[in-house]
Amino acid sequence: MKQSSLIKSLLVFFIVWASLFSFASSACAEECTVMIAGRKTTLDGSILFVKTEDDSRKEVDYLWYIPRKAHKAGTVVKLQAGGMIPQVKETYAYFWDECPTTSFSNGIVNEWGVAFGSNGCASKEDSVEEVEARGDLVNGGIGFKLRMILAERAKTAREAVMIASSLIGKYGYRASGRNLNIVGPDEAWQLQMARGKHFVARRVQDDEVAIIANTFSIREVDMNDKENFICSPDLVEYAIERGWYDPDRGERFDFAKAYAPEKVHTRPSNTHRQRNMARLLNNNFPITWEESEKGVMPVSVKPDRKLSLKDVMDIFRNHYEGTGLDKSQKYKTSPHKTPGTICNYGTHRATVVQQRNWLPPEIGTVTWRALYQPCSSVFVPWYLGATRIPEAFRKAPESLYTTKRELLDYHFNAPKETWRLNMESASSVFALMAEIVDADYKRAIRKVQKTWKEFETLEFMLQPVIEESALKLFNQDKALAMEFLTLYSSSQALKSLEIAKNLINEMKLKF
Repeated sequence: MKQSSLIKSLLVFFIVWASLFSFASSACAEECTVMIAGRKTTLDGSILFVKTEDDSRKEVDYLWYIPRKAHKAGTVVKLQAGGMIPQVKETYAYFWDECPTTSFSNGIVNEWGVAFGSNGCASKEDSVEEVEARGDLVNGGIGFKLRMILAERAKTAREAVMIASSLIGKYGYRASGRNLNIVGPDEAWQLQMARGKHFVARRVQDDEVAIIANTFSIREVDMNDKENFICSPDLVEYAIERGWYDPDRGERFDFAKAYAPEKVHTRPSNTHRQRNMARLLNNNFPITWEESEKGVMPVSVKPDRKLSLKDVMDIFRNHYEGTGLDKSQKYKTSPHKTPGTICNYGTHRATVVQQRNWLPPEIGTVTWRALYQPCSSVFVPWYLGATRIPEAFRKAPESLYTTKRELLDYHFNAPKETWRLNMESASSVFALMAEIVDADYKRAIRKVQKTWKEFETLEFMLQPVIEESALKLFNQDKALAMEFLTLYSSSQALKSLEIAKNLINEMKLKF
């Protein structure tokens, strides 16, 4: 009897794992979702930067620590498209949440607490070849490396935007369009770029929550307000020249309307996600689902309450529950089969970067990181002061720390073993757990969520105690404080991994 049960469990294990890669072979919609809560909208006065990475469940995530580096005169930065730019004398340290082979699904937080993550946003711009031919892309322009360059050179979010403005103005941006979120302890910005040299950056106001799916979200632009907007100088004139904006119609310039293709801007997977975030932030949000489909969603929402970490995590675990868009029939099928959800089948990482400028960034900047769908996963706090990462969370066939290859070659040409099941890798374990939960969502999710709720509740309770102790140590011995934070972050991460393995074993035996 025991042998039969074991064989059945093993069969389920391998069938589920194989289904992961069967799904991964089909195209997945880009559905990254972002929310940035200004300091006056949160319970503790922190800035909260919440983001999902959505490509497919086959993706692998590694967490690396990149130390400060000194560079010799004449050193250059090699870009993905083949160009090069001069390197600076010294580059800052940063954590790199790497998703191998992807150009834009990489999260970064530098030693000053400046965090970077993006949303793909198509623009109306011409092809790479056409834009390059007219001189708005120099040597292919900048894409993948932009956030790394900014992390290595900027001490504040505003400084990062200014550096980006200079680089884009000189070399141009390569992708069709993108929203790069740049969030520091003091302020947050959203930099929205079209292929070439046209962009606008808007500062997220302290009393609002910025929301964005996968289309440009910045609406009105005040070119004279240098405190809150940083733009390419001919942003409006260029739109007029291309026929994207007609001032004679009496309408104010709307960046999203001018630069985003209408088909993408009004796509339900975008408008519904934005509207869903808005109604979860404010129960009296006035725009209806039908109105949102016309592309009229605002850049931000004023919440009807002060937000906690748990509040924003819950929002990013949502699948339209309680609305007519929920197709799961009360979880008779997996809610991830519903199109355009915040938490969806392709989510392979969700993070909440918590920024508190009244604390040293080593303590005040915390990245709460969940691998794969946050509804069935757990957010673990990684303090910026941590200096080491457990091997299970960077378990790669070829380590970034020992490779002899250049970064571009290492990242874009990962060995095929990268995507093999490895139960010593956190990425594999949480991916497998997500698959098993989806196979019988209604029954499995209750057990999983109860387990993780207890885990997170304890984390929230421990946070002030951990930080009070860390601050006392920091004022006496910074190195000792960082070791303390390293041990805490590592222990929580490893504990979550062990619990995930136990959940997998329990769920397999119940099939």
